[in-house]
Amino acid sequence: SSWKSPDDILSILMIIGGDIVQRAVAQLAGSGPWHFAPVAFSFGWLAYSVSALTSAVGDGRLLPPPDIPTYVVNARTGYVRENASWVLCRLMRDHEKRTFKGGSLTVAFFRTRSDAQAGVPARDWVYWSGVLVIFAQLAIALIPGALSGNWIVLIVTVGGTALALTASGLPQWREEKYAARTVDPVKGREVVCITRGNGSTFAMVVISNRTGIRLEDLAGGRDKRRTSTAVMSAALCLLWVVLLLTVEGLSGDAWYLLAVGGLGMVQNVVAAGAQRSADALGFHFEPSTKADVVRENKVMQTLMSVEEKEPGVGLSMLPLFFPGDLRAEEQAHWD
Repeated sequence: SSWKSPDDILSILMIIGGDIVQRAVAQLAGSGPWHFAPVAFSFGWLAYSVSALTSAVGDGRLLPPPDIPTYVVNARTGYVRENASWVLCRLMRDHEKRTFKGGSLTVAFFRTRSDAQAGVPARDWVYWSGVLVIFAQLAIALIPGALSGNWIVLIVTVGGTALALTASGLPQWREEKYAARTVDPVKGREVVCITRGNGSTFAMVVISNRTGIRLEDLAGGRDKRRTSTAVMSAALCLLWVVLLLTVEGLSGDAWYLLAVGGLGMVQNVVAAGAQRSADALGFHFEPSTKADVVRENKVMQTLMSVEEKEPGVGLSMLPLFFPGDLRAEEQAHWD
């Protein structure tokens, strides 16, 4: 009977995939005007609303934890900080895929641009595909109403889309995602290294010369909790339960709602895992050249070459990649 009309399984599907929704919103938060983030209505939103409420009244955070462990190193002071920023982790992950071509260690240099505001992401294909999917869902939901006068599918779709856009548009998303001070526009210069540490094969060096945001601040994962976020999360969770009860009462044309939710889930999965440019993540760098990528046969040789290119960078990363004693000739070089 489920193949004829999958009414029974719709309510089950509504409670899976909450972690995917959270990462999809994290990717797109802050991309649009008025906090608009085009994350489509899908089956995972109810599960996410419960976990979001738990976080809102607990640690107060909306963003997920970083996908991979990374370290942020100040090239001037040598201070090493374990990264707690999800977006900084994604910047590292996506550039590692794009830049690393093999070898012992690859170090890529990036310089911030002054003609674009840091923390304001560019709109890429992930953003516009979300907008397209939302309109496609509404078009699908119109079909049963136009053919047989059953408007429940459209009501559920419009209601779910409204709740999804409200939840993804909470102001705390943007504030938490880019919680950092700006670099001093007069005399500020920050050189920061981002890497997975000992055993990794890629590191990126970001040079912020009087523009951009302070990546050390960002890596600290500053607390940006709002009381309004907890209140809104509770209200949204309640409304998602009401929507679930509406889905339970659906009789007939369930395949259309299944298509709507399935299309939204595909969009959520793609948005959550997509590899994106630095601009789309809110970091604006000057175009890179071959000279900005340093790669030698051995890790120590790479660090020495990096130190010659930008003093302090190789020395600051040395304890991460070589925590033990150095050879005599290596120690003599760094001394």
